[in-house]
Amino acid sequence: MAFILSRTVLAVASPEMIGDPNLDLDEASYGDIAAWGMGGMIAGKLLTGAMADWLGGRRVFLIALALTALLSATFGWASSTATFAAINFFMLFAMAASWPSMASIISVWFSPTKYGRVWSALSTSSRLSAALSLIVLGSLLSVLSWQNVFRTAGLMSLCVLGLVFFYLKASPEVVGLPERDESPAEPERDEADAPLPTHFLDDKNPAEALRTFATSGRFWLLCASVMCTTVLMDFLIFLPLYLASFEGVSSAQASSWASAFPIGCLLALVAGGFVYDRVSRKGRIALLGGLLAATTLCVAALWGLSRATRIPDSLEFTIAIVVLFFYGFSLAPAYYLPPSVFSNEFGGKHCGLLVGIVDAAAYCGSMLYLVAGGRMVVTWGWQSVIELFLVIATVATLITAWFAFEDYKRFPTNLRERSAS
Repeated sequence: MAFILSRTVLAVASPEMIGDPNLDLDEASYGDIAAWGMGGMIAGKLLTGAMADWLGGRRVFLIALALTALLSATFGWASSTATFAAINFFMLFAMAASWPSMASIISVWFSPTKYGRVWSALSTSSRLSAALSLIVLGSLLSVLSWQNVFRTAGLMSLCVLGLVFFYLKASPEVVGLPERDESPAEPERDEADAPLPTHFLDDKNPAEALRTFATSGRFWLLCASVMCTTVLMDFLIFLPLYLASFEGVSSAQASSWASAFPIGCLLALVAGGFVYDRVSRKGRIALLGGLLAATTLCVAALWGLSRATRIPDSLEFTIAIVVLFFYGFSLAPAYYLPPSVFSNEFGGKHCGLLVGIVDAAAYCGSMLYLVAGGRMVVTWGWQSVIELFLVIATVATLITAWFAFEDYKRFPTNLRERSAS
């Protein structure tokens, strides 16, 4: 939640920053600042995944959170596009370690039959923070300068760091628990007394694991899928600016009402992990394809709204908020769960490395979108961005369903190869 708080404050403050005559910012330069952040995220994902596997998830998580909080506060003293871009690059470089380090922690705490539930729980914290951050920071923006909003967010994240330092444990053994959670709720094995097989990557070094990833069709399909879904999810970066474009909507109101999107994500993820764990591999094809088809319909509704001429301004804004809620509700499970669960299942002890690479691919797509998106808004308006999203949502639906089909088709072989623990 603290990581997302530190990241969200830039989106919250963006309308006021663009309106500040001392900064000389517009949507295009704001998009460039955000894109440099994605560049830092890409670089961080490529490096910190292996670091989490090597140094341990807890250690990397704490260091990354400390750096992210400090750099978030530093925004409050910056005053130029280049400085903002540099701070955002290094802040998201540090933040990139959050997901790989969590994957490393999960791999030593939980069995694969619970990965969907665990990742869903962690993902709800992300979306809960996004929703609360937009509401709380948006409210602060009505009484504080944008500079002090950044400083407040950094201080709040540092307070969270103090709590996490004492309560986050590296492994079950630290608190006297068995090596891994093996509850009676797990499915029975055919031979209950047989020794647990090892994961097929347990005896591989990182270079050998990378070769295995590169020769997997599912890996490449997943990378293409998350590139699309990350672009759709990162609409949140521009969302306060988009809502502020509606007639009579202030910057603070736009930031607060943008929380409808992450609230939809949050509610979907509350039960999404349990559904994802319990549905069959074949059933995931329809589940993921159906969710992203619904996302596509939501984007189509926003496109239609942008072309409507007979809807009153106040009603148009309300409809947009409702559509954004269902947009987040349908997108979140397909965005969070497939790459996270697949990285733990397929990556084994190299899960941090795998999730880092997959995320790096995702943020490559996001970086291109942020560079182009701001310029599209300046040149052609918000409708052009929504039309781009409509194409991306359609492609995401097809590719993600294909990935789920390949995962179902190859699962029996994978089950024999990977660890049953």
